[in-house]
Amino acid sequence: MSGWVMCFAEWIKFVCLVSMITAVSLVAGPWDAIANDGPRMTQLPRLVWLASEVPRWKKIEGRIDWPKTYVNPFDPAEVTVDVVVTAPDGKTFLQPAFWMEDFVWRSMGRSRGGEWFYPQGRPFWMVRLTPTLPGTYHVRARVKDRDGTAESSVATFRCQDAPGHGFLRVAKSDPRFFAFDDGTPFFAIGQNLAFIGSNSQYFTLRGAIEAFTRLADNGANFLRIWTCCDDWAMCIEGRKSAWGRSWSWRPSWVDRPEYVPQPDFRQVPPFAHLAVNKVIRLTPEAVRPDPSHRVAVQPNTSYVWSLAVWADRMTEIRSRILGKEVVFSLGADEIKRWVVKEATLTSADDAWWLGPVEISLGQTGGARPEVYLAGMSLRDAATDRELLWEAEIDRPLLGRYNAVDCFMLDQLVTAAEEKGIYLQLCLLTRDLYMSRLRDPASEVYRAAIEDAKRTFRYAVARWGYSPTVAAWEYWNEIDPGLPTDRFYEELGQYLEEIDPYRHLRTTSTWGPSPKDCRHPRLDIAEVHYYLRPQDRQRIRDEVAAVLDRTAFLREHAPQKPVLIGEFGLADDQWREDAQMSQDTQLLHFHNSLWASLVSGGSGTVMFWWWDRLDRMNAYPHYLPLARFAEVIPFTRKPLQPGVWRDEAEGIRILGLVAEDCGYYWIVRDRGTWLSHLRGEPSPENASAKVHLRGLKPGHYQATWWDTWKGLKTAQVPVDIPADGREIQLETPAFTHDISVQIEKKP
Repeated sequence: MSGWVMCFAEWIKFVCLVSMITAVSLVAGPWDAIANDGPRMTQLPRLVWLASEVPRWKKIEGRIDWPKTYVNPFDPAEVTVDVVVTAPDGKTFLQPAFWMEDFVWRSMGRSRGGEWFYPQGRPFWMVRLTPTLPGTYHVRARVKDRDGTAESSVATFRCQDAPGHGFLRVAKSDPRFFAFDDGTPFFAIGQNLAFIGSNSQYFTLRGAIEAFTRLADNGANFLRIWTCCDDWAMCIEGRKSAWGRSWSWRPSWVDRPEYVPQPDFRQVPPFAHLAVNKVIRLTPEAVRPDPSHRVAVQPNTSYVWSLAVWADRMTEIRSRILGKEVVFSLGADEIKRWVVKEATLTSADDAWWLGPVEISLGQTGGARPEVYLAGMSLRDAATDRELLWEAEIDRPLLGRYNAVDCFMLDQLVTAAEEKGIYLQLCLLTRDLYMSRLRDPASEVYRAAIEDAKRTFRYAVARWGYSPTVAAWEYWNEIDPGLPTDRFYEELGQYLEEIDPYRHLRTTSTWGPSPKDCRHPRLDIAEVHYYLRPQDRQRIRDEVAAVLDRTAFLREHAPQKPVLIGEFGLADDQWREDAQMSQDTQLLHFHNSLWASLVSGGSGTVMFWWWDRLDRMNAYPHYLPLARFAEVIPFTRKPLQPGVWRDEAEGIRILGLVAEDCGYYWIVRDRGTWLSHLRGEPSPENASAKVHLRGLKPGHYQATWWDTWKGLKTAQVPVDIPADGREIQLETPAFTHDISVQIEKKP
C-alpha cells in the first residue's frame, strides 16, 4: 500500500512538471518555436518602434539596437536579424530585418553636380512592416550569429482600421487578371522607366519622381523599374567601381605577388573586410579612382583619409584629395609589411563634391621602390561612414548591396506609394548569374540559387513591406534556352517562405519562353517585343504586333496575368527607331495602348523609350485610356477577347465581351503609324457602320467614347432581337479610332 502511494505521488509530480513546462511554453509565445536554435547569448537586442500607432496598410518602422559588428552585415551566413510578429488574430509570421545605411539627399540640379547623397549618422538594423489587420501587434526581434541566438523583449504597436485595397494578387475570380486583397480589380497602365541614375541618366532620382507625378495625374498606375543596371544606373547588387566601367572593364590592379603577404586588417575598421588578392602597383604616374556615383562631401567637415600600403623600401606616397596635397612617408619600421597611413583633413567652406583623387609615388633618389596599394578610405570623422566604397580594389560583386542605390529605391517606393503607382522591380543583375545556370546538377548552379536567395532576402526585408511593390522580376532578358526551371522552383519556394506579403513573381527573357510562361512559381507571364523593319512583312502594324504577342502569352499562360513587359518601335539593331520622333501625334503609342487594353492581356504594353516619351510629353495619352478602363469590369464579368475585321469599312474591331456587356475599340486600317510610313492616304473624319459581336439578346445602351480626349460623345439605345448575336451600329464621325461601351439595361 505504501509503495502504491509513493508511485501515485511520483505520478502527481510528473503531471505537475508537464503542466509547468506547458504553461511556460505557452507564455513564451510562438517565437520560441521559431528561434529555438543554438545557444542563447546573454547580450540582448532592443526593438524600438518609431511610432506607437499606424493606419492599416501603411508602413511602420522599427529600429533594432544591437551593438555587435560584422564584416558583412548583409550576409545571412554571418548574421541574421528578424522579427517575429504575432498579429491581432493570433497568427505568427517572420519578417526579415535589414542593415540600414541612411543618407541625406539634395537635388542640386545638373549644373551644380546633380544628385547629392551624403551618409547620415551610423548604420543600424531596421525592420519595416505593413499591418493588414486592425488591433495590437506583438513583436520580438531575434538575432542569430555564430555565437548563438539573442531575442529582445516584446515591443507592441497598434494598428488603426483604415481604408485600403491591400497587396496586388492574381484575382481569385478570374486568374487572367490582377486584383487587390479586397477584390478590387487592377489593370496595369504604364511603361518602363528602367534606368534611373544619380547624374548620368536622362532620369535622375528627382526627375523620376517628377515623372511619377505626371504619370499618376494622367491615370497611369504601373512602372517597370530596373534595380540591376550595373554601373550605368541604379543597381542594388552589381559592379559599382572606381576602377573601370562594365562596358570597358580594364582595372589597373594586378595579382598580389607571392612574396607580398596576405594582409590582416581585422583590427583596422575601414579595411576589416578586405581579403586582398589584387593590388595596385604605385608609380610616379598617378592613379585616379573615378567612382560611378559622384561623391558628396560636406563643407567644413573633418575627414579621415587612409591608405593601406606595402613597400619594399622607405619611400613617400603622394596623394591629392579634397583639393589638398597629402604626403605619407614610410619609415624603416614600416618596410615589407602592410601598414595603414592616415591623415585628418577638413573640407573647404564651399565643398559639396569630393573632386579628383590622385595617388602616386613621391620622388626617390635611387632605384624605384616596389609599392602596392591594397585599399583606400575616406571617412567622415564624426560618423565613421565611408565615402569611397567604390574604390575598394576587386570589390565583391555579390553579397554586398550598394547603399546609395538602396536609398534611391527607398525614395522611389515612397513616391510611388504617394502617387498610387505600382512597381515591378527587376532586381537581379543578369550577367552575374547567367553563365552559372547551364547545368542544374552543378555546384555553381546551386551557388547561384543561394546568391539569389540572399539578395531577395534583403529586398523582402527592405521593400517587401510596401503594397506598391507589385511584383519581383528576377532579371531582365535572360537566355530563354537556359535550364532555369530549378532556379525558379527553388527561389520561388524560398520567397513563399520568407516574404510574408507574398508578392507576385515574374521574369523575362530575350526571346519568347513558353516554359517560363507555364512555370507554376512564376505568377505573371511576360514577353518583350520590338517592332522592327525586318518584322513588318509578317506583322502589319503596331496593332497587329500587340495582338500577336498577347496571343502567344494566352496560348502558354491561359490562366495567369500576362504582360508585354517591353514594347516599342526599333531598328534592326534593337536601337530606337529613327522615325519615331516623326510621329508627332504619338499615333503608334496611342494605338498600342488601346489595342492592349482590349486584347485580353492584364495591362497595357510597357513602352521602353521612356526618355523619348518624356520629351514628347506622352503622358496625356494615358488619361483617356484610364477613364475607359475604369468602366470595364475586369474580374467581375467573364470577359472574352475578340478580334474581327470589316473589310468594306477598312477597320478592325477589338473587344472584351461578356454576354451582357461589351467594350470595343475600333481602328481604321489607315489609322496606324506604320500605315503612314508606308505612304497610305490618311483616313478621313467620317462615320462607319460596324458589326459588334458576342452579346446575347436584350435591351442595351451604347456609349461612344473619344479615345483621344477620354470623353463620352454620344449614347444610343441598342436592341438585340431574340435570334441575333450581332448588331450593326453607325459610329459618330472619327478619324483614326473610337471606342464604345455597350451594357445591358437594368
